[in-house]
Amino acid sequence: MFVKTSPFRHSIARHKSSSLKKHFQKVKGDPFNEKKRGEFYRSRAAFKLLEIDEKYHLFNKNCHNIVDLGFAPGAWSQVAVENLGDREFTILGIDINHATPYKGCHYIQGDVTKTYTHSKIREFFTNDDGSIQPLDLIMSDMMINCTGHDHYDHLGNMELCNAGLILAFNQLRVGGNMVMKVWQGSELMLLEARMKVLFSKQFAFKPKSSRSESSELYFVGLGRRDLEYKVLLSDLFSDLEDVKKLQMQVR
Repeated sequence: MFVKTSPFRHSIARHKSSSLKKHFQKVKGDPFNEKKRGEFYRSRAAFKLLEIDEKYHLFNKNCHNIVDLGFAPGAWSQVAVENLGDREFTILGIDINHATPYKGCHYIQGDVTKTYTHSKIREFFTNDDGSIQPLDLIMSDMMINCTGHDHYDHLGNMELCNAGLILAFNQLRVGGNMVMKVWQGSELMLLEARMKVLFSKQFAFKPKSSRSESSELYFVGLGRRDLEYKVLLSDLFSDLEDVKKLQMQVR
């Protein structure tokens, strides 16, 4: 089941900086930009995931099947490959734009807010005998193309986050983990409440490598609960008061 989380549809518009000078001032002297060049990561976003993993141990011994939502240019998949080492793993990147996956990884071009893309993910992790491999970790560094209007950029991000939660509800194994970028705003409390229903532990974390002026945070969900016969997807996407009641039921 795929629930349409909001009638809101964010226009796909490229964010234009008010001036190139302002952009250069922002990145000039950024130590994480310098580290990116020195350590050959595809983007500075790699350092955010490294910090998150150091604190929450996402790439543990039980982590094998990973979906990387909004993976381009591939820095998070790159970090995952390095941390998983020699063990067997499968990493599937999903991005709305055409992109090249990191070595050893796979890629599907698709919109995560569409049912079809979720079906393609399930199909990818289906064995020849028809059995389905559940996901161990969902990573999402997705963000819309910002307009510069904080409220609408936040709502656009929430739509992506809710699509990620739907994937976690349907395809993440019991005990599995999730990390996703969130944009602060009016709907954040509702998203946090949904995370608390779905996961036994939920954290909000701002890495040091996130720019101080940025509105981004990362929500980490650890230990997906076994909600079978207890919570329907439609229940999870109720309003805030009803979701808070669900929290009491699943504890």
